[in-house]
Amino acid sequence: MYPTYAIRNSQFAILFVYLALATLFAVTTPAWQNPDEPAHYNYVAFIAAEGRLPVLQVGDYDEAYLQRLKDEKFPAELLIVPVRYEFHQPPLYYILAAPIYWLSGGSLLALRLFSALLGAGAIWLLSLCFQTAFPDKPGVVLAATAFVAFLPMHLAILSSLNNDALAELLIAGGLLVLLRWNKSGQVIGWQGDKVSHPSRFTAHVLRFTQYAIRNTHLLTLGLLLGLGLLTKATAYTLLPVALIVITLIIATRSFTIHNSQFTIHYFLSSLLPVLFSSFLLGLPLWLRNITTYGGLDFLGLAWHDQVVTGQPTTAGWIAANGWPAYWERAWDFTFKSFWGVFGWLGVFMDGRIYTLLLIFSVIVGAGIMAGLWRIVTQMRNADHKPQTEGIRENPLNPRHPRSITLYLALLLLGGVTASYVWYNLGFVQHQGRYLFPALFSFGLLVALGWREALRPRVSYVVAGLLLLWAAVVVGTGLAAGALDKWTLFFLAGGIGLLLVNGLLDRFPGGARLRSFLYVLPFVLLIVLDAAIPFLYTVPQLAR
Repeated sequence: MYPTYAIRNSQFAILFVYLALATLFAVTTPAWQNPDEPAHYNYVAFIAAEGRLPVLQVGDYDEAYLQRLKDEKFPAELLIVPVRYEFHQPPLYYILAAPIYWLSGGSLLALRLFSALLGAGAIWLLSLCFQTAFPDKPGVVLAATAFVAFLPMHLAILSSLNNDALAELLIAGGLLVLLRWNKSGQVIGWQGDKVSHPSRFTAHVLRFTQYAIRNTHLLTLGLLLGLGLLTKATAYTLLPVALIVITLIIATRSFTIHNSQFTIHYFLSSLLPVLFSSFLLGLPLWLRNITTYGGLDFLGLAWHDQVVTGQPTTAGWIAANGWPAYWERAWDFTFKSFWGVFGWLGVFMDGRIYTLLLIFSVIVGAGIMAGLWRIVTQMRNADHKPQTEGIRENPLNPRHPRSITLYLALLLLGGVTASYVWYNLGFVQHQGRYLFPALFSFGLLVALGWREALRPRVSYVVAGLLLLWAAVVVGTGLAAGALDKWTLFFLAGGIGLLLVNGLLDRFPGGARLRSFLYVLPFVLLIVLDAAIPFLYTVPQLAR
């Protein structure tokens, strides 16, 4: 078994490297050259100066002026004060950032570093989530943590001034509470807490206090969800996901209530504290927004859409360019901006880097498919084995020890993806960073998919798929009269690496070499992160 202290030291090492890289991004990225950064800054400045929440008004978004700022790279003579279109956002991040603004005299760098520290907390909590889910697979834990920490676009967002870092911190905290509550096996209903007291009111207070002490996981989860409601709309996705997962946990766990008879009372005694505590925190903000913006616009989003005019709508873009161009842009820009498109999403890395990342993504995807096939095979075999063995070999069975992790990851990924698609039904916003609330899911998929792809038999199959890809590139290149030599070169490298990996078991020390191959992509991400400011952001964004 891998020593616990070694895992913890590795986690700290990843966190240390992340902080160094985040500081590098925060220091070298020119002022205001992150998405929406001036608007977030003005929100913090307003709270620091006025001591109250701002109200989004007509005129807070001027498309022509904002475009001029970006085109001229934010010259000193053009003020950013009119850029206030984020004033509808939930306030928690900006309230917490206001003291940093006061102490630093309004330093943008200090506020960026504050976000980077919140990001470090989010990465640490996600790492604990991975460790809770896979305590016997330290390689998966560290690989998933490294992917989350060193994903270039994620690093850039966490080192800029915005409310994403706090939202991710609270989402990661909620996931950790869910996983640890499931692992603890502790489900305690309200009915079991009997307290006698002459005063009925005092008896109820004592009963609730006893229940709260014995069921701190759910109350803590409700608190984190409520704080998420006060931070960013993307954090709202975790609420329905958490409720579904809690329901799954309760439904599949053995408990004793009224002679083992299931009652709806037990469900309510577990779900209501989460809903009550989270809604109690969110309610004042919702009432304030409804009063301010009218109707049932409890997040101010409808009013925001009226104020922020001039953005390309999906219907208009399709009418002007057609469906094929739309789907091509949706895929291409989502993929690239997930990995890294910097500045105001106009600073691209070298095209060859995206090609390498695409090949790695395909290999990981093939590994995931191979893993699913292995699960299906295990499920078929489990049908012919004793019940306990069948459950142990079928991770889709709700009673399997890792099933909740699997369902949690899939539900979170599905919820975040659905919100991404919904947003893009109205506006052309193919920004991969909007998928980052599901980085718990992405981290696990990358770590497990890459691990599966390095199984010797799977390596041969994936190498064959890359060979077919290379054949298609050659065929299309010859037809067009221009071969994509770099893609062929990278595909040849990937095929060679996978074939060598398949043969490692035949040589002494092969297992160590495979471990090196497993960590190689994440080490290369660190190298890429260190190079990005000097190769791309500073040369293209500096005045």
